[in-house]
Amino acid sequence: MKVEAKSELKKIIGDYDDKLAEAERVGAARRADHAAFPERFVTLRREVIKPTAQEIADMLNERGHSASVREQDESPTVEGMVKYASATLRIVPKPFAQKAAEASAISIEITFSANRSERKVTVSSTNTMLNHGGTVGKLGEYEINAVTADIVAQHVIQTLNDAFRVAR
Repeated sequence: MKVEAKSELKKIIGDYDDKLAEAERVGAARRADHAAFPERFVTLRREVIKPTAQEIADMLNERGHSASVREQDESPTVEGMVKYASATLRIVPKPFAQKAAEASAISIEITFSANRSERKVTVSSTNTMLNHGGTVGKLGEYEINAVTADIVAQHVIQTLNDAFRVAR
């Protein structure tokens, strides 16, 4: 075989090997990011979401509402699905606060969930104040690094504004 042909063949094989190595590097980084996401969410929940939600809950409790923050770890469901890890701020407005312990109490919930498959944080709300019916809505989806105390507060404020406006 001619030197030029060998040289061209070596270049083609070398370029192919480089592409394989890059694909493996990207795949390994993706797998590592996917594996690290649950722990990153736990840290976010502990350091940002829960303290911000608790501060808001304390303000609401001081004004006669019943507010609490609860955390849920990722867990399997009976249906074979996975319930995402989350943090939820639950608010029972003051006219209904004496019934806060009842499962059917009028309430507003804002939930920040770890969507592991998308590696995003999903924000959703439930508001059973609307004519005592129920509404559920997705409020947003964020990269984990984008969730700040301001984002948490912004979603709570918007949800309360909507719920309390309807209650007037």
